[in-house]
Amino acid sequence: MERLPLAGSAHIARLLRPASIAIVGASEDQSKFGGRLLRMVLRHRFAGAIYPINAKRDTLFDLKAYADFDALPTVPDMVVLTVPQPFVKPSIEAAAKMGIRCGLIITAGFSDVGDEGRATENELVRIAHEHGMRLIGPNCLGLISAANRLAACSSPILEIPELPQQPIGLVSQSGALMTAFFDRAWAHGIGFSHGISVGNQADLELADFVEFLADDPDTQVICTYIEGVKNTQRFLAAAARARAAGKPWLAVKSGRTEAGSRAAFSHTASIAGNHAVFEAVCAEAGIVLMNDIGAMMTLAASMVRYPGRKVDRLAIVTPSGGGGALACDALHEHGVPLAEFSATTRTALDAHYTHGQNGNPVDFGARISPDPAVAARDTMAALQDDPQTDGIFAPVTMAPFPLLRELVLALPSPFASEPGMAGKPALFAVEAGTTSEPLRELLREHGVPYTNSMDEAVGVWATWRRYGQRREFTTPTRPADLPPASAAPESGIYDEDRSKALFQRYGIPTNVGSVAADADEAVRYAIRTGFPVVMKIVSPDIVHKSDVGGVAIGVADEAAVRETFGRITASARRAMPDARIDGVSVQAQIEGELELIVGARRDAQFGPIVVFGAGGVLVELLAQRAIASAPVGADRVLALLETLPVWKILDGYRGRRLALHQVVDAIVRVSWLAADLGDRDFELDINPLIVGHTGCWAVDGRLRIG
Repeated sequence: MERLPLAGSAHIARLLRPASIAIVGASEDQSKFGGRLLRMVLRHRFAGAIYPINAKRDTLFDLKAYADFDALPTVPDMVVLTVPQPFVKPSIEAAAKMGIRCGLIITAGFSDVGDEGRATENELVRIAHEHGMRLIGPNCLGLISAANRLAACSSPILEIPELPQQPIGLVSQSGALMTAFFDRAWAHGIGFSHGISVGNQADLELADFVEFLADDPDTQVICTYIEGVKNTQRFLAAAARARAAGKPWLAVKSGRTEAGSRAAFSHTASIAGNHAVFEAVCAEAGIVLMNDIGAMMTLAASMVRYPGRKVDRLAIVTPSGGGGALACDALHEHGVPLAEFSATTRTALDAHYTHGQNGNPVDFGARISPDPAVAARDTMAALQDDPQTDGIFAPVTMAPFPLLRELVLALPSPFASEPGMAGKPALFAVEAGTTSEPLRELLREHGVPYTNSMDEAVGVWATWRRYGQRREFTTPTRPADLPPASAAPESGIYDEDRSKALFQRYGIPTNVGSVAADADEAVRYAIRTGFPVVMKIVSPDIVHKSDVGGVAIGVADEAAVRETFGRITASARRAMPDARIDGVSVQAQIEGELELIVGARRDAQFGPIVVFGAGGVLVELLAQRAIASAPVGADRVLALLETLPVWKILDGYRGRRLALHQVVDAIVRVSWLAADLGDRDFELDINPLIVGHTGCWAVDGRLRIG
């Protein structure tokens, strides 16, 4: 048999389009995985040859059964294993030696149960690769491929006459959730090209199947449910493949609340937790991260039905003034603007609404014209033609079905064969219960996307808008005056003075300061620096100086310096009796308009990252942060700053603009320091970076290099 390469989406495509399959553990017993799976394969009319393997039966469902692999008349393309765990290894070994190229292992009890199972799982992979075989699973629910009419899955959701097909591919790290996605989507008239449950990902993993879908002619939008990333580089390569193919990759990830709040050396580690970093990496890679599975399915269907459309400003059409008001509030809260109708659009609406009601939202229930069909047709036509409107949102409360029917029939058909003939995106939110089933049925019949809640619909619009606003950024360029990357600093814990010295080497501006061992030395340093000064406790054991009364600002004269030295050292000793006190730092006092935090750390999966946002005493209160992979370019730093609450202050709120260019440059330089630290475990804080009108200065810093 031809030996296929062990990697590549073309290879995966061949694996997932088998011309023949063998099912080990096949039976007619519907209480067993093998019995249900065989019946589903037959029910959905798999076109290839099916070889049930069962040593105790001659036939199963009128198909000839085979005692073992040696009895098969030919080499199948795929083998599906539904046998107990101890029988999986010998079955894979026999199948691999026979030349079967793909093994789909439904059976659990491997790495999902501990180290012993993991060792067996690794042995399965070794055996398979030795013979050019690839594995899906183990511990998965199989695959459901409408494009190939293959339902290699035992789920009861498959008790339907046909597999609905649309160009949406789904890869899931949970088999149960995959089938739940399918069941819900089918109920909304949404179909799929392929659905793959990856299980333990012992061999083939999520990224392999995303790359397959990126190249798959039957798929236009990729959906994923992610619990963890197995291989970072493969994950990012798959994202690049999807981007190059022009296919949106939508993702929902569990673990959004995983601990990033551990007691940490730095603020950076606590405010840039694992999920926050994952979000940032997805944004950089073009992966559309969402929080809701239903919204992901609806957005995928909308993108398929209205390909290439970007969404920004929306028109609301509703049979209820109250529903329209709630929709306005929800869209505003998610940053989705309403369209300001053109004069031409308002004139067209005047024929059916009072002059005061010809704006946005459009209250269809308050129309003044007698014929709802004509009013619906003219309203939708006006909005389709309106240059300020990108999409039509129809939040539906309780209303007579004949009235709602006219709104649906007035829309262009999403099934129009010519590009653009489907019109602008339309989405209904149907919040009523069984009374609205006729409307849902009509929407499915006409291919119009809908949700059963306002929140889900608004989530779809907000994410679609964000996707359309993606930007490409330049490749970061290393500043010419940085030290060579090979001269990375040595390991250790850096106090404020050592940290600032390193920052200065990287061109990050700092304020002047010296560490005094006693009050007399503090006075000499203060006179040399110039009053007023800032005084800070210096201790390798005290992370947050202000929490122990270890910081004083505006120290104005010699007497105040002496008093402050004694006060802050005594306060620190009371708060932390076991802390080592090395002295007090006397620093030039910097006046500014804004305090930022700029930090960096090494993420265990994605490497060096930089984080920035509001700093100083507000670092934990104003929680919104920007995170980027390091190094990062100035254009991306600027774009991320624009997303933060502090942007209005930086950009000149209540006066002239602050030193924005210097802030961007400082963040870029921190990112290059982080990149130079590379694979070493490190945490870095500049808190605060004080920003004025003419410059910015790192006035406090801390660094740990593992």
